[in-house]
Amino acid sequence: MVRDVEAGRNIAISSESIEDLAHPKTRAFITHAGSHGIYEGICHGVPMVLIPLFGDQADNAVRIESRGAGIKLDAVKMTSKDLSNALRTVIYDKRYKENIQRLSSLHLDRPVEPLDLAVHWVEFVMRHKGAPHLRPAAHDLNWIQYYSIDVIALLLVATFLFLFISLKSCLFCCKKCFCKSARLSKKSKSKSQ
Repeated sequence: MVRDVEAGRNIAISSESIEDLAHPKTRAFITHAGSHGIYEGICHGVPMVLIPLFGDQADNAVRIESRGAGIKLDAVKMTSKDLSNALRTVIYDKRYKENIQRLSSLHLDRPVEPLDLAVHWVEFVMRHKGAPHLRPAAHDLNWIQYYSIDVIALLLVATFLFLFISLKSCLFCCKKCFCKSARLSKKSKSKSQ
């Protein structure tokens, strides 16, 4: 049952955006535990209440919870009291803030800034005339080789031949056995007459 619930004046309901998480007064982040939301929460050091729905979200939620940076709730069994308790816990228990801050500092600790790294690689490619030595060999394959159609066809033919020969061998053996038993039964009938 879905009901409209009035939020308090200190609660902002909004679509997930970087500005909301980057705000210094953001105390908690309720998320479905998607990869992008997790990284944004870690980047901005905001403790999370995780409600995974499908796909990799359950695994992401377990990883964050195991690091003490959030609390995972079951979307099916969750009650409003569970959500309220989880929010209070991540907001008022300092361990969650400390753990997410530690993860944030690990995440943001880079030897080279991303813009500098991008500039380096663009200049590298320009200096080396397109850097053909970094070009994957797959770009030079035709579509049959790229998708391994020839290998798949060979395996299918080999499998078909194996099954065909096995079936024919079984039929041959069965025919020999049943024909032999049929001949023996005919001979025994003719001798008895």
